[in-house]
Amino acid sequence: MDAYREAGVRLYAVSYDEPDALADYAEAHSTTFTLLSDPDSEVIASFGILNTLIPPDDHPWYGLPFPGSYVIDADGIIVAKFFEHNFAIRPGPEQLLAAALGTEFDAPDIERPPDRVSVDVAIDGDRLPMGVTRQIVATFRVPEGQHLYSEPVPDGLVAAAIELDDNDGILSYEPVMPPTSPLTLSGSGDTLAVYDGDVVVRLPVAQNARNMQKDDDGRFVTISGQVRWQACDDVECFLPESMPFSFRVEAGFPALGDMGPGVGRVPAMNGAQHFQRLIDRRAGTDSGASE
Repeated sequence: MDAYREAGVRLYAVSYDEPDALADYAEAHSTTFTLLSDPDSEVIASFGILNTLIPPDDHPWYGLPFPGSYVIDADGIIVAKFFEHNFAIRPGPEQLLAAALGTEFDAPDIERPPDRVSVDVAIDGDRLPMGVTRQIVATFRVPEGQHLYSEPVPDGLVAAAIELDDNDGILSYEPVMPPTSPLTLSGSGDTLAVYDGDVVVRLPVAQNARNMQKDDDGRFVTISGQVRWQACDDVECFLPESMPFSFRVEAGFPALGDMGPGVGRVPAMNGAQHFQRLIDRRAGTDSGASE
């Protein structure tokens, strides 16, 4: 949160939980940003993000939004949005802060032969907490007069990409690719999509908790793979190239509320009590209102 405050960015979280549940959460986790209660999901529905896959027949989860984040500028204009298919996954704070400030991960310049593509690969954090995505960022520095291809490409050509090694403990998502330009091949007349100038490719990754394989000390996980590309100029295409990468990052855990005696990580959360009140509210009763 210090980075957000220093940058003048304000963070708000909207939930269909009741105010007292959010107050318990804020106290248990020392939360310093604003938590907003929307118990009837009116604001959630007005944004068009009400989870309509959940039936409204007194189901305790009815009212949940599709999980996501909006980045809004000072004029109230949405400048970026992040939505996930998995309710337990959220974008990391680095991604949200970069979107709010209009900045991107900038790899340091490195020495290279003047006629060869150079690649720098980094990960935008030193931890991979459960439920948070991090991005593997590949920066291709392309000499003037050359280009890289985007998918799809004809047989014999290789598109710029980040590929992970097989690891059931790591989930990867749709890569974030930069804009392309059309290029018509003089021989075949085919028009392909190419990247001109330096190219930044981002691959969001997250923990797969069920299959996470940690190091011997139980605190770190290794994310490895390779970056592939093939550079071409107006006359010829060079041989395909690849570069391996490997990152050893701390595998963090989510902050969980106490859902019963002796269970959970944050006893002050009173999760079981709030969950029962949510069920009662959905069922049209309020047996816990006086607690």
